Amino acid sequence: RDIAANGKIAIERLQSKLYDIILMDLQMPEMNGFEATEFIRKQLHSNIPIIALTADVTTVDLEKCRAAGMNDYIAKPVDERQLYSKIVNLVKKTNLINALKLSQNETKNKIKYTDLAYLLQRTKANPKLMSEIISLYLEQTPPLVTTMKQAFNNKDWSLLQQAAHKMIPSFSIMGMSTDFENMAKKIHDFAKTQQQTEEIQTLVSELEKVCLEACQELEAELSQLSKTLNT
Repeated sequence: RDIAANGKIAIERLQSKLYDIILMDLQMPEMNGFEATEFIRKQLHSNIPIIALTADVTTVDLEKCRAAGMNDYIAKPVDERQLYSKIVNLVKKTNLINALKLSQNETKNKIKYTDLAYLLQRTKANPKLMSEIISLYLEQTPPLVTTMKQAFNNKDWSLLQQAAHKMIPSFSIMGMSTDFENMAKKIHDFAKTQQQTEEIQTLVSELEKVCLEACQELEAELSQLSKTLNT
């Protein structure tokens, strides 16, 4: 833990040493908290979590904090329990985002079917909520794929429609290409008219492959999330 007398010193230390989080006093000489945060975000391109320390919690002040790039704020006098809770949550979220970015970089040369950026945004990078949603996908998708295949083989067009329809919302949630969503929609529409059965077979086989690949990727992401939750 280091203490800096002003924003300039804070930036100098940040350039020479790694930190997990910054507690930024807004009122500092030479360079205040807003200026220091903007420099960290725009010049250093750092996503280190920053908590604003302020005696003024008016709406205007909070909007300025968000605009400058701060992640959260806490009012003076500081409630130690509240501060601890904010620090833990922000550090966990940052570790999660960095871990997922690393995972994506490691597989960048391999075709990747899922992209959790949308889920990160929707859940505000809450690892527990993300784990629950991914677990639900992993629980529901394989049985739907099996039902889809069996329904086609049995020419049970009504069941095939139902299976394809249930799969459609999951593609966008898991950041999968709209091409796969369109495949499911085509299967649904073809099953409804009971036409182009040869194309349905091709689509069913392709969608099965895509969903199984997606499940493998998501199992790896779920494992990473579990590590984050346990740290």
